[in-house]
Amino acid sequence: MTLPELMEKALTLPAACAESPFGPESICVRLGPHGRIFASFMPMPGWVSFKCEPQQGMVWREMYPGTVRRGWHCPPVQQPFNNTITMDGTVPDDVLLQMLFHSYDQALHSLNRTQREELLGSLLPYSPVDEALVQSWIADEETYWRWSAGSVGKWPLEPGMLNDKLSQFSGNKLLLWHWQNQPAGFVNLFPQKNMENAVRFGYVALDPSLRGQGMGKRMLACAVWYARRKMKAKSQHLSVYQNNPAAVHCYEANGFLYDEAVPVRMDTCMGETWPCQAMKR
Repeated sequence: MTLPELMEKALTLPAACAESPFGPESICVRLGPHGRIFASFMPMPGWVSFKCEPQQGMVWREMYPGTVRRGWHCPPVQQPFNNTITMDGTVPDDVLLQMLFHSYDQALHSLNRTQREELLGSLLPYSPVDEALVQSWIADEETYWRWSAGSVGKWPLEPGMLNDKLSQFSGNKLLLWHWQNQPAGFVNLFPQKNMENAVRFGYVALDPSLRGQGMGKRMLACAVWYARRKMKAKSQHLSVYQNNPAAVHCYEANGFLYDEAVPVRMDTCMGETWPCQAMKR
C-alpha cells in the first residue's frame, strides 16, 4: 500500500476531512471540520503518523523497530500517544489498516457526547411502536432478502412480523439510529457465538431517502462505537451478501475486513444462489 492509497482509505472513514494546518508539506485528516486529527501524512519523506493507545503503540514499535517510532511531530509528553510509520513496505497492509482504524477510534473516543453525536448521530432503544417505520425502509423483496436473509418471514412484510421476530431475541441490543434528532436507521447488536467479548451486527437498515449521502457510514460508525464502549467488544462481526456492494463499501469504510477463516455461505434467495461473506473488525 502506498502513502496516497492509505490517505485515500483514511478519507473514506465516516466524517473524515483533509486539510493542511501546518503548511503544504503535510496533509492532516481529522474527524469533521473541527474534530481531532487522526492521521498526518508527510509525502516527503514518506511518513504517516497515527494516534495510538500507549500500550498498543509500543507493541507496534517493537514489532517493526525503526520503521514505527514515537510520533516525530509531538512534544515528548505526547509521543507515547502517537506513532510515526515510514512507508517503506515493512509494515503489511493489514497492519497499516489496523493502525488507521485504531487511530480513528482513539480520536472518536476523545470527543464529548455532543461532538460525537453531531458527527455520527445517536443510538436509542428500539420500541415495538417503531416497527412500521423500520419495515417501511424495506421497500422491495430484494432489499428484504439482503437485509434479513428471509429470516423475518414471508415477503411482503406485514404488521407484527418484525416485532414477533425481535421478541425471540434475549439480551440483544435493538437500537434505532437517530440523525439530527430523527429516526433514520436500525441495528441489532448481540454476542457472537463461541467468542468472548465479541459482538455481531444484524438487521442493519437505513432510511433509503438518506442513501448516497454517507449516512450509512456514519450509522455504522455510531454502532461500532456503541459496541466497543457500551458492550466492551474486542471484535465485531457481520455477514453481507456479495451482490450488495454498497453495504460492503460501507462496512469496509468502518474497518470491517473479509474474514478469510469463515467459509463463504451459499444461500438460496429469490430462487437464486447468493454468496454470503463474513466480515470482522
